[in-house]
Amino acid sequence: MTTLFRAFFSILTLATLAACQKTEETPPEHRNSAAMIYAGVHDPAQLVEVNNELILFASAVEWSSYTFGSNEWELLGDDIYSEGGPDWYDGFSLWAPSVIPHNTNELRLYHSAVSDEENHQSRIGFAAVNTATSDFNFTSSSDYVLESTSLEEPFAIDPAVFKDDCDRYWLVYGSHAEGVWMVELDENTGLLKENPDNKTWSPTDERFTEIANYGGDLDENNVEAAYVYNHPENTYYYLFVNWDVCCSGINSTYNIRVGRSESPTGPFLDKDGNDLRFGGGSLFMDANGDIAGDDRFIGPGHSGIYRHWDGNYYFSHHFYDGANNGEPSLAVWNLNWVDDWPVLNLQDYVNL
Repeated sequence: MTTLFRAFFSILTLATLAACQKTEETPPEHRNSAAMIYAGVHDPAQLVEVNNELILFASAVEWSSYTFGSNEWELLGDDIYSEGGPDWYDGFSLWAPSVIPHNTNELRLYHSAVSDEENHQSRIGFAAVNTATSDFNFTSSSDYVLESTSLEEPFAIDPAVFKDDCDRYWLVYGSHAEGVWMVELDENTGLLKENPDNKTWSPTDERFTEIANYGGDLDENNVEAAYVYNHPENTYYYLFVNWDVCCSGINSTYNIRVGRSESPTGPFLDKDGNDLRFGGGSLFMDANGDIAGDDRFIGPGHSGIYRHWDGNYYFSHHFYDGANNGEPSLAVWNLNWVDDWPVLNLQDYVNL
């Protein structure tokens, strides 16, 4: 996304956080759609359950909690490095986090830190999140994971981390430029598993695997916001990506595409057998709310899947709310699986 719109959303979020008040979700009987809506959210990470609450991290990085049965989200904070960040971070432009459970009472929160968007200069790092109490404590890693230094490399933003069936950890990242790639992480250090001191991609570096590409020249390769979900009840890994343009309010053209693979590193194929590396990707959510059945859901992006303890699945994403002047917001839907493909449940209200 552009610096201008990221700055706008950061200012908007900070202003909301200053009040630090609860935002009440509209009761299900008064909703126009089946989704749970939470206004003021952009670039959300996948939802995680901590201490019997849902926790949401989003740009820039702020975090919120949801108490089950309350229909309320509560903004908790907006500066994970308020107690001091790492030396490699300049103090600005934290984008698009991803979170994964690590040890007992600990999450790892990966994020990008952009220093020059125009030239795709950015780093991806992480913080350890102590969740033993409701007052989270963030400890930054002393080293960053990887970086991009030019337009000829995968842009080091939009990290997403997942664990495969062999307990290996993978980082998925990339935006425009060279597309979306993945690389294995060391479970203990959180850094690159192989040769962690070499933090830049090259086309001959076998540590990195390409998994999605929109196609076209560098300035046309509109693919980003990748997310991989390892399904616990079938043999597939699901790759969600965004195509086209975000951050333009109701004029955003973001749409969500999906493919699947029985290998964590792909190739990921869509419903027609097309490889996401070569422009494939089945449409999961369109830019105008047609699939969602409501034109308020403009430009959906940054997919996430949460499996509740009762076995039900939920799909989360941000969108630009056509019913609220394009306000960036979070939507959470019930999620079904049909022939081992994800499908939004548009009939049943979310009732977490």
